[in-house]
Amino acid sequence: MNQREASKQEWTAQPNREDINSGSLQRIADATEKMAASYDSMRAERDRYKTWYDDRGRAIAYLDKRIAALRGVITKMKKKNK
Repeated sequence: MNQREASKQEWTAQPNREDINSGSLQRIADATEKMAASYDSMRAERDRYKTWYDDRGRAIAYLDKRIAALRGVITKMKKKNK
């Protein structure tokens, strides 16, 4: 049995405290690494969505300018025909 598993058990006799403490610290370290991995994936997902959002905003701005330009051309053509 490794120290991690030993630190999880309920003891009835007096165990070696150093083994239990080192096992507990190993479990805490494992949990911390798991939280850090989760945070990294969440941050990467946030960055990916931000990139998509910014790209979409630029595309919308481009299309808005294009629509305005075409409306101007239509207006010029109407005035020219009158």
